[in-house]
Amino acid sequence: MHALRRYKLTHLLATKFGGDRSAFLQASDMSKGRLSQLLDPTQPFGETAARNLEERLQLEPGYFDAMDAQTVEWAVQFDSLPQHLKARWKELVALMACEPPP
Repeated sequence: MHALRRYKLTHLLATKFGGDRSAFLQASDMSKGRLSQLLDPTQPFGETAARNLEERLQLEPGYFDAMDAQTVEWAVQFDSLPQHLKARWKELVALMACEPPP
């Protein structure tokens, strides 16, 4: 869930704020350091942070947890894979240590 929230935050920064972090920080009343924490893949992006940010930015409740149709389709397909393929996929993601692209 943390990765999904981080992806949605990155996407929101790019689309709604045109990549302008200063505008985002002003609209969200968030510090630069806190934004960096939320974007850091080694740090949690928890439930409370997600709900508070949704409220501050006047987003629909659950915005950071909602999946679009494509993401749901991929999740269903992934879930149907045999366990050995899921394990291999997770190993590859861990090796890359990356977040999904914005």
